[in-house]
Amino acid sequence: TTLRATPEFLALYDLDPAVYDGYYVATNYNLPGTVRTQGLEFSYRQALTFLPHWARGVQAFANSTVQRIQGDAGRASFNSTFFPLTGSFGVSLSRPGYGLKANWNYRSRIRQAAVTGRGIEPGTFNYDGERLYLDLSGEYFLNRRIGFFAGFRNVTNVNDNAYVYGPNTPAYARFNQRNDYSAAWTFGVKGTF
Repeated sequence: TTLRATPEFLALYDLDPAVYDGYYVATNYNLPGTVRTQGLEFSYRQALTFLPHWARGVQAFANSTVQRIQGDAGRASFNSTFFPLTGSFGVSLSRPGYGLKANWNYRSRIRQAAVTGRGIEPGTFNYDGERLYLDLSGEYFLNRRIGFFAGFRNVTNVNDNAYVYGPNTPAYARFNQRNDYSAAWTFGVKGTF
């Protein structure tokens, strides 16, 4: 929280009011109620040893987290950073001279700040839409000391959509804005000396 420095605050930390009076202070505080989080997390990795010899080194993986917050103070304080469902899954190939990996990342819709004002229906909120990204990466080694790598984030160019709606907002009127971050490509050389 951010607050204006009061005489009591300055006295508590033995700060000179002539110097610090009128300044703002950013500090942490405890929520006024009880907040409880509950959830489930799992992770699984499997080497696919049943594949033919030419496909040795292939692994599949998946992980996910499902969680919820109970308590009004928690929902009000953590709305913009709380993801009810996240997960990733993918496949990788590791060989002595190279490695490849495909990774899908999912994030559920997240409810953010309430929208208030004259004529706005109670229960109207901002929402950040759900997303499923595909990331690809690979590396190739010329020898034990020098190699090349490449990473491609958000290969399918998924947009970040935002919504604003209340209990009676029709589906066609919920979309608010779209951010296009595009794909990010990274290339480089790595070495051990």
